[in-house]
Amino acid sequence: MSTVGIIVNPASGKDIRRVIAAGTVVTNQEKINTVLRLLRACDAVGVDRVLMMPDPTHIARRAMKIAEPELRYTAVAELELDYMLGNWQDTLRATQRFAQLGVNCLVVLGGDGTSRVVAKASGDLPLLPISTGTNNAFPQMIEGTLAGLAAAAIASGVVPADRVCRRAPQLELYTDDGELLDIALADLVVLDSLDTGALAVWDSAGIRALFLTRASPSAIGLSSIGGWLGLDACPPDHALAVHTGAEQGRQLIAPIAPGLLAPITVNSHQFFDKQTAQKIPLRRGVIALDGEREILISERLLNVRINPMGPRVLNVDCALQEAATAGMLDASRLPQ
Repeated sequence: MSTVGIIVNPASGKDIRRVIAAGTVVTNQEKINTVLRLLRACDAVGVDRVLMMPDPTHIARRAMKIAEPELRYTAVAELELDYMLGNWQDTLRATQRFAQLGVNCLVVLGGDGTSRVVAKASGDLPLLPISTGTNNAFPQMIEGTLAGLAAAAIASGVVPADRVCRRAPQLELYTDDGELLDIALADLVVLDSLDTGALAVWDSAGIRALFLTRASPSAIGLSSIGGWLGLDACPPDHALAVHTGAEQGRQLIAPIAPGLLAPITVNSHQFFDKQTAQKIPLRRGVIALDGEREILISERLLNVRINPMGPRVLNVDCALQEAATAGMLDASRLPQ
């Protein structure tokens, strides 16, 4: 049975950066509209089933109510979970359940933080992360209909997943004795602070180090600091370490949130590979993962490594081109 899974984070696109910067507000209604476009595309291709994670704001249920009368071939249902907590653990448990069920493609509507939680449990599932967050260094800006067609191409078997998916690198945070604490997909940032506060990072003053899987000046967020150093792209299987904060160094201004350009002093930087652990430079502070304060260091020795074999991510452009070459939308191939 061809099956597409959908996870929608109702909280993405609504954090404090809408107050202190000029981030776009992605409403629940817009997320429902995106889900409707996904469902219609899956139905047009003849995907057997779409399962959606339930959430406290009932995005999935509201989208189902609108879509079900018009769907001809695709059955839609909420994923069965024993309980809901209304936080990131729902996303983690839903991803684990989708992996157990073996869905053919998992579509994720959220920002970098949502994608990070999904990546912790997705294993070999092909992921299609759609941007509905703030900085969105990891998710893709893609229209819902096209995302639905790409997911349907994988789910229906028209396009083999191995041909259009790649492993995205991830940063891994370890204790000194080798315990894996957490991961980041775009940036892991060390802050000279002991306050997790509102989670989102919008002040560059306390940044002491950044570890980045990418360094692009076309990115918004903390990873843009590496991008504006004017470096070449990270070599394969490498990440970038940037140390900041001392008075002497290269003075930059970087777009760390939409409409928010902040000053930062870069003291040194270097690429590192999967064989080289980078030490966290503080014994007390906070670690921000993909833009959100998550872990208090509190007298612990921690290290960062790059793992090039992170989540399995669908390349939408390649999937759609392969689907077109295979004639997926030829009338003779579509369900009658």
